Amino acid sequence: MKKILSFITAAALSLTAAASVSASAAESDYLLHSTFEDGKEQWSGRGSASVKTVTDISRSGESSLFTSGRAESWNGAIVALGSAFKAGESYAFSAYVMTEDTTSPVTFYLTLQYSDGGTAKYPKIAEVSAEKGKWAHLENKEFTIPDGATDIQLYIETEDSKCSFYVDEVVGAKSGTEIAEPPAAVKMNKGDINYDGVIDTFDVVLARKGLIDGITDKRTLKAADADSNAVFEVADAVLIMEYALGKIKEFPVVEPVVVPGQVRYTMEELTEKVQSELVNNEPSDSHQEKAGVKYGTIQKKTYFSKKANKNKPYNILLPADYDESKEYPVLYVLHGFFENEDRMITKGNGVMYTRQIVGNAIASGEAKDMIVVCPLIFTSATKESASGFGDAESVAGYNNFVDDIVDSLMPHIEENYSGKTGRDYTAVTGFSMGGMESLQIGMKYGDKFGYVGAICPAPGCSGAFKWNNEEETPHLIMITGGTSDDVVGLNTPQGYHNNFTKNGVPHVWHVVQGGHHGDDSIHSALYCYVRAVFQATD
Repeated sequence: MKKILSFITAAALSLTAAASVSASAAESDYLLHSTFEDGKEQWSGRGSASVKTVTDISRSGESSLFTSGRAESWNGAIVALGSAFKAGESYAFSAYVMTEDTTSPVTFYLTLQYSDGGTAKYPKIAEVSAEKGKWAHLENKEFTIPDGATDIQLYIETEDSKCSFYVDEVVGAKSGTEIAEPPAAVKMNKGDINYDGVIDTFDVVLARKGLIDGITDKRTLKAADADSNAVFEVADAVLIMEYALGKIKEFPVVEPVVVPGQVRYTMEELTEKVQSELVNNEPSDSHQEKAGVKYGTIQKKTYFSKKANKNKPYNILLPADYDESKEYPVLYVLHGFFENEDRMITKGNGVMYTRQIVGNAIASGEAKDMIVVCPLIFTSATKESASGFGDAESVAGYNNFVDDIVDSLMPHIEENYSGKTGRDYTAVTGFSMGGMESLQIGMKYGDKFGYVGAICPAPGCSGAFKWNNEEETPHLIMITGGTSDDVVGLNTPQGYHNNFTKNGVPHVWHVVQGGHHGDDSIHSALYCYVRAVFQATD
């Protein structure tokens, strides 16, 4: 090992020099270059579409962006173009697409979306015909962004098809920039840190250098983690050296290292994981009480609200075999306008299956044991209940809960139940008015809530739609909308989705096809959300 490490400096310098000339001069001039090797890179779904990164199919590198759930041909993958792209100037664009449609060919468009004096415009940049399983190239070497254009975005759609498709190697550059053909896709092999197809001394050098300087590139980290325990450490460097010397023929697989409180997923990673696991309709057996499964107990209690200056009711769902010697994370679930504490747990438009959905998720190991609190969120010292959507005092009664949950309800729960405290163990979601309030709570008290959800949220939420620092940014944000919602429509939750997208905040965008402003959208959202919360840390 000493002999190998003795020439680290020279070899590392040689590798660094080689790497410095590997990128073409043109690539350094790219204003946009989405390779999807580090996640979605601020791309999101347009319309009902959902996007996620996949590593099994790519045009170049390891990863591509998979777009699915397209209810219309204009639904697709979209990204906001930054300030480097200016109205009235010309640019070169390039993107690769591949369809899964067996009835191909499919016509794809690379399209610009922009606002012109408040009117949305959608000029086509490039067009290509693609066949199933083959990468097709969308390209335009000179496209001028119209004068006066604002809110400029780039998206990929199809002519007629609603197929799922892949996107990779999207480039935008000043007109005249030569956009090089991307290298062929590569398969990640453990230990092959420089991706040259062999594990040799150069990989040993890079592993040692990574121990000294650290490795931030996710793709490189994945290759360097020789024993697959989710941590790059000295043991990995030793394994790579032994493999290069021929002492071992394969790498062992070690159980992932679990450290209490350690971050398992970054916000972007958890977002992508949850996005990829979303369902449109929860399985029917998630509503059923199954033999051999224990379900939690629902109790109705009251707490004293400082803002309302009186006791207010709430329902609490304690997990099966609730044990006061243990501590449980806490999920707060909020109802909508004119509703009460029963709506989200026992009495919806029909029967609410919250208890069964949570219990089955915990029993299957897909969710952690948790306490679920469903409070009456209307909080007023002068009114017993809301009297109308247009009544300012009624609206204020709901808005008061943004502070009431922190000032009164959470301290009460912490005092009377064995709940874990801190943002890593506290989540909130809500329906309609409760969904809007959940977003407000999440933005105002990001230091206290690590998970924020909104189901068919009502209009009215205001704020920055971003956080000042990482310590106040939730681990996960999830917004659900239903395509058949006849109260707030899909456009209201989609507006919140767009606000987070414009600010570059990773979040889950969950569109329930055929979902109404009621139980079907709620059940679908809760099924997904209880599996997502409290997963960012161990």
